Amino acid sequence: MERNSRTVSAEDRDLIFLKNNILIPEGARCCSQHLDDDRLTKSAIDKVAPFSIKSKQFGSSDVQSLISGWQILFEQQKRFDFDNPLSLSDDEYQILTSLTKVQFDDLASYLFASNIRNSSNRSIRTALAILLCKLRLGLSLSILAVLFQLLDK
Repeated sequence: MERNSRTVSAEDRDLIFLKNNILIPEGARCCSQHLDDDRLTKSAIDKVAPFSIKSKQFGSSDVQSLISGWQILFEQQKRFDFDNPLSLSDDEYQILTSLTKVQFDDLASYLFASNIRNSSNRSIRTALAILLCKLRLGLSLSILAVLFQLLDK
């Protein structure tokens, strides 16, 4: 383990438990190369494998806490979330926008340096993603509003 290892966040531990059925103990650490913005990368989460198989008994408060955490996770989940680096793979970026994740980030950095600002409805990254999806896929604004979960078109 590297010296600059970091503690795995509660959100990432919950996500791994939900996605991979693997319980990561509180205080577990990982190398910083597996992190992006203090969150585990999608590829790191996909590579998690059990070290050993043990039974764990959960109390009612543990189960309620897990269910509450999952509810919050699902309520916050967007169909296409270009603001969260973990939500879409590089392939998904290319399919939707024709740009890799790195190219998308580079293009977005130019917009951050401009006078364009986030709005109450969408971030700069989401606005860029909508434009690129519109150009690449030719979808109507109504369909894009549904896919990006926007209240107004």
